[in-house]
Amino acid sequence: MTARRLPVVPRPYRGELLSSWLARVACRYGLTHQALAEWMTDGGRSFSPIQSVDDRLPAPEQVRQWAWSCGVDPERLLRLSLSRRHPQRPNSWYTCRGPEWAPSAMIGSPAVCLACLAADHTADRDSWLRADWVLAEHCICPKHGHLLRDRCLGCGHRLSVAFRLREGQARAVCSRCEALLIDRGGEDDAPRDAALIEAALSIQQQVAQIVDGEGPAHEQLGQALATLWAPLDHPAAARPVLALWLNQAGWRCPYEVRHAVGVAMPLGQLPVGWRFVTLLAVNDVFGVNPDGVATSSETAIRLARRAASRRMRAMPPPLHGMATGPLPRSSAEYERLANQILADPRWTAAQCLSQRKRYSARARLIDAALSRKG
Repeated sequence: MTARRLPVVPRPYRGELLSSWLARVACRYGLTHQALAEWMTDGGRSFSPIQSVDDRLPAPEQVRQWAWSCGVDPERLLRLSLSRRHPQRPNSWYTCRGPEWAPSAMIGSPAVCLACLAADHTADRDSWLRADWVLAEHCICPKHGHLLRDRCLGCGHRLSVAFRLREGQARAVCSRCEALLIDRGGEDDAPRDAALIEAALSIQQQVAQIVDGEGPAHEQLGQALATLWAPLDHPAAARPVLALWLNQAGWRCPYEVRHAVGVAMPLGQLPVGWRFVTLLAVNDVFGVNPDGVATSSETAIRLARRAASRRMRAMPPPLHGMATGPLPRSSAEYERLANQILADPRWTAAQCLSQRKRYSARARLIDAALSRKG
């Protein structure tokens, strides 16, 4: 069976995801983009639907098949692939669906800027998904200054984007509740700190330049991010080192981000809000372009020291009855160490400092006390 031609096909936008363009084509025929990609091949025998669209590195023969069926220059479609846009970027610096994501899987449904989709509606053109929305560090829209949305305002579920034909135009909707994804203004807009947004945009841009550039800088940045999301003190801890930077008493790691604790490259697996917080933290602690982890500042040294090492996390559990590492301290010894800290002149002098500085002084004294032998 030969490939089939389609009579009505919208043209791709310059900054669009390949899967977004296919979805806009497909919605005009009542199909999903996976089903359309399968239909355009040889009766669906050559490619399975789950492999039909890869925004990062699509198969050239598939792209040529889609281009022929849609009457589009194949080179124009290949330019939509993320590998063409960001040839130096590692796969781990794209967003993914979370703990079930695998390197061979497709990129998850991106967070969206509702103001951008509203602008498409106002201009009376198709809604479309911007390729920058799947970059791991991209959490603020540089055009509108809005935090991207990864949850539906209608049903509250994690956003999964679909396209529906409305008045002759493809519109982005939530695939669960069919709510139109558009910036309605008023109650949908959270209060924004202009200075904070400007700072986050600057950090976001610097991170993008590092990740898309050559050299080891992106590896150092990835190491700093992994340190912030390393388990706190113990390899099996559910709290990340980031909890120390947040400095909130009784803070517990939310369930939606626990899968990122201990992950080597956590940023792309986090919801948008947590990506935003993580970028602010890594800039504050290590700097956007860290020259090695745990050497940038006193805060970086303290946080890196509290991170459970990757070597410890990779070690198998000890056999039953076999002790490994130093023996645990007794309650009496911990009480003696606590009394030493309380009697230390440096702790007495710290009482006149601010709460944040007292916490830092206390942490240094605790680290010093625990590092002593005997």
